[in-house]
Amino acid sequence: MARKTKAAQPGPPPAAYAEWKRHVMALLERKGVSAGVLREKRWRDLFIAGATPEKAAGEAETTAYNARTSFERRR
Repeated sequence: MARKTKAAQPGPPPAAYAEWKRHVMALLERKGVSAGVLREKRWRDLFIAGATPEKAAGEAETTAYNARTSFERRR
């Protein structure tokens, strides 16, 4: 049996993603969190899922907090 291929999914317009990510980066900068805390694929998945910039920044902040050691968290 031949393997079925997936139909090409139309992605979001690149300009919309760039604007969304710029907004998220501005929120993270105010909180002092690095944008590199999440991989690019995770940023893209959040955008496609319809996450607001505030929700995406909150997830990045949580990830950054959880990446620290328990000693660093106590400070």
